Amino acid sequence: MASSAFSRLVNLQRQFQPTVSQRKGGNSVGIDVVKLSTDVSEALSHGRAVVALESTIISHGMPYPQNLETAKEVEAIVRKNGAIPATIAILDGVPCVGLSAEELERLANLGTKARKTARRDIAHVVSTI
Repeated sequence: MASSAFSRLVNLQRQFQPTVSQRKGGNSVGIDVVKLSTDVSEALSHGRAVVALESTIISHGMPYPQNLETAKEVEAIVRKNGAIPATIAILDGVPCVGLSAEELERLANLGTKARKTARRDIAHVVSTI
């Protein structure tokens, strides 16, 4: 049961993960459809708490650098309370669950230039970037 959430994510990712066969050596290379941060992946595989955080407040809710400071503060509060923060965003056409410090900074700097995406838009945004 501890790794059931992780197993479901892995199975879901496997179903949506096309593979490209390389002619040289016959190796298969997976094309990531969803990127999980190492922290999120490890937490899910060990049954630890993960808190999903939306990223709109970073890109559209506050000006820089207040948006970045707030995002870091919220992630710190989540960690202080024993969970792993998983800020969610689509970066370069890849849905990301758990952002690095560099990715948070990039999103904060983009501000309103980042494309605001609702659930209904995800397929379109991912397929057109």
